[in-house]
Amino acid sequence: MRLIKLKLSSFRNLKNLELVPGQKFNVFYGKNGQGKTNLLESIYLLATMKSFKQAKNSDLICFGAEFALVKGTVERDLVRREIALLVERQGKKAKVDAKLASRVDDLFGNLNVVLFTPEEIGMVRGGPESRRRYLDRAVFTCDLGYLKAYHDYAKILKNRNALLKHNDTSGLEVWSERLADSAVVVINRRLAHLREIERLFQRFYSEISGNDEAVEMEYRLHGVDRELFGQEPRAALVEGLKAHAAEERRRLTTAVGPHRDDLSFTLNGRPARSFASQGQQRSIVLALKMAEIELIRKTFDAPPVLLLDDMTSELDRERNGNLMEFLRKREMQVFITTTSLDNIALEGSDEQATFRISEGQISQPEVIG
Repeated sequence: MRLIKLKLSSFRNLKNLELVPGQKFNVFYGKNGQGKTNLLESIYLLATMKSFKQAKNSDLICFGAEFALVKGTVERDLVRREIALLVERQGKKAKVDAKLASRVDDLFGNLNVVLFTPEEIGMVRGGPESRRRYLDRAVFTCDLGYLKAYHDYAKILKNRNALLKHNDTSGLEVWSERLADSAVVVINRRLAHLREIERLFQRFYSEISGNDEAVEMEYRLHGVDRELFGQEPRAALVEGLKAHAAEERRRLTTAVGPHRDDLSFTLNGRPARSFASQGQQRSIVLALKMAEIELIRKTFDAPPVLLLDDMTSELDRERNGNLMEFLRKREMQVFITTTSLDNIALEGSDEQATFRISEGQISQPEVIG
């Protein structure tokens, strides 16, 4: 699975860009604010119709333009497809081979991507929102049904919060029942994904660290009895909502559900958030991404396209080298952004295309090999 060609029109500061990337490593360098991350965002949009920056549609359109256009030629199993995404302020429209893709299902699987950003390096020590965001992206990449399940839950949550905000308890019980039903679906899909990657995660962490440190991850239910959830998940959610009723009336928002759950990591039985060194925390995040890549490869019988946004500057030389060695062994296309080519540990790679980005313009590549 790879991106053969990319064409952008009026997308952020990339007003008119055409790119024919290499098959393996594609390195984009330049100063900050030149458009490197925007380029990766366009590829992510092409795969998911979503911005990893959580940007509004209007933010994606170049100043003064009415719309933005992202077009790509992708190849999977020797079959090429043309994907076009029109971004307007009121919404997005996608076409695959000139046919309207009215559902995400029509787009899904043509181009799978894994994203690695500097913000994720701090995921272990940071707040739960960043870990939930990581988990939701990872689950969706392998499980299309998850997106609908999450959107259904979000709609119910919004309606229930509206009742709490207006201190209206007339229909609260009904919305609580619906919320519990929907929450169980979201949580179970998250748990299924974590079961799939757990051993891969532990294996890759061991390879990165080079020692026998024991790393584990756990999905933490907020305000819900874990034992009861294992037996009767819906009843556990309902009981959790009842137990936090006073808190909800005080805070005017729903206190229990997957929007409050968390993902925790332990190292040698101790919370990684408090006891792991910065290097160990970075190894945890790196191992998670490696596990995600491997799961996608197994699920689709094809590796994803990897988007590395200035990650190499956030990793020390040893971990940078471990990551590049992992990628060299896999037949996958990689897009890397950096402010300096000195940060890229790709010595000896025979398939590296280097591009320079300046003020939204891209240079012709230099192929090293």
